[in-house]
Amino acid sequence: MNFWTPELKQNVRVPYNIDSSVENSSYTEIKEPNYENEPLTFEDCSIKVYCPSDSISTPCDKRLGGTVLFQSDLSPITHLKLDGVEHSRDKCADTKETDLYVNVDIPFQNIIASPKKGPNFGKKRLSNSNEMVTVVHPSISLNPGKWRKSLNNFIRSKINETNFTKKVEHRSSICQDRKSLVLKGEHKFENKCEEDVLKYCHQCTPLPFNATYEQYKLLNSKKIGEGAYGEVFRCSANQKILKEHISDIVLKIIPLEGSTVINGEKQKTFSQILPEIIITNKMCSLRTSKTNSTNGFVSIRKVSLVKGRYPPHFINLWEKYDNEKGSENDHPELFGDNQLFAVLELKFAGSDMANFKFLNSEQSYYALKQIILALAVGEEEYQFEHRDLHLGNILIEYTNKKHVICTFKNSKLTVLSKGVNVTIIDYTLSRITINDCCYFNDLSRDEELFQATGDYQYDVYRMMRNEVKNNWSSFSPKTNIIWLSYVIVKVLDSVKYKSINTKVHRMYINKIKELQNIIMTFESASQCANYLFNLN
Repeated sequence: MNFWTPELKQNVRVPYNIDSSVENSSYTEIKEPNYENEPLTFEDCSIKVYCPSDSISTPCDKRLGGTVLFQSDLSPITHLKLDGVEHSRDKCADTKETDLYVNVDIPFQNIIASPKKGPNFGKKRLSNSNEMVTVVHPSISLNPGKWRKSLNNFIRSKINETNFTKKVEHRSSICQDRKSLVLKGEHKFENKCEEDVLKYCHQCTPLPFNATYEQYKLLNSKKIGEGAYGEVFRCSANQKILKEHISDIVLKIIPLEGSTVINGEKQKTFSQILPEIIITNKMCSLRTSKTNSTNGFVSIRKVSLVKGRYPPHFINLWEKYDNEKGSENDHPELFGDNQLFAVLELKFAGSDMANFKFLNSEQSYYALKQIILALAVGEEEYQFEHRDLHLGNILIEYTNKKHVICTFKNSKLTVLSKGVNVTIIDYTLSRITINDCCYFNDLSRDEELFQATGDYQYDVYRMMRNEVKNNWSSFSPKTNIIWLSYVIVKVLDSVKYKSINTKVHRMYINKIKELQNIIMTFESASQCANYLFNLN
């Protein structure tokens, strides 16, 4: 879609890789898989590989259950051979070979490849020519889920294996070269962002970190997740102090504006955290919208801007997590007295779909319908595309409610819950239109994402790029359908079930397969919802 069309409102802002995920899944140990690929040279890591200044937060590879989630060598959409999958069960190649280049004969954006046919990194045809050219297969094998963090760890491990340490002295972060685009109609926040963040926090000045989140105010606290952006803790608020009933909350603590490199990344700025706060608030506001409403997006309770050293009780929780499970992050004691943090308080919404155990496929089928409806509502209200809907960004929790109710284009729709409630999180790659402003992540800058292999997830990113024609500002709701096709594959092949030898399970597996057969015929989640609920 052309950028300046009536379907896309004019003022456009491109955020950095904002991160809205809540990684509150159970922990499962997993060994690093070996792939039959040559390691990157230092030159590749420090110069050729460029990435956004903020880690894309998707579930830690440690929590993925110890098995490769996608085992088939064939694409579940097209039955084409997938890149990198065949290597996942073989022993690693000779690690002494250190020269690896991903050579492409033609720019990716000039390749014609229908998303319905899936990625095919063999022979490609130029858009303006009948000449066939060969594209070298992508060669960066990553784990499913948190691709940015997986990539950073991959690069660091390869850098440590080289003897070219003198060349890295000028680079404080492997992602420091990331810039944000400013397009027509852009409002620059350089002098205003801190004020706007404080406005969303309902504060005039940063609050003292330790006093704001004193230990006695929080009950049953524990660290439940992490990302390159910061740390995630789960706790229960002390109701005697707050004098209100609050269910378990998740504290997402993100360092801001500091000069210290954290977890291999530069700290976020006010201009980077502001879009995350805005989008999270807007998607949460769909709970009370009259025309299009859903509870399918994570609920945000409040945002705080705090200042100071990490509180001792949070450090103790961090160290406990590190001792029991092993942390990939830097120790938070390195933060000084003047460090700023944004603290997002979100409603706890369960375990991620990769770790949740469904009773049977009936539950997962109705979970799929909840996901489809949530995306449909987001499309209608905000031209929303998630663009990163892997299993770690779908949270599942048990519920006693028999139905999940939403409003779609002024029609009240009811879905059976079958005992589970679905919440979608993490808007890092999402595209959304709010009033006259479009927020999106310009993934044309993240070439390494489209070179990655190791799971069907990475083929989906390439399918998505083909769909938007590398114009990431355009509203292309087909991307939601592409991700739904991915989720369906995982529901059939990868998620956990308690009872699989029952008539009910077999019946709903067939229903899910029927949905799989038609899902790619839809152009949007809205169109899919119309079909599933017999709407005109």
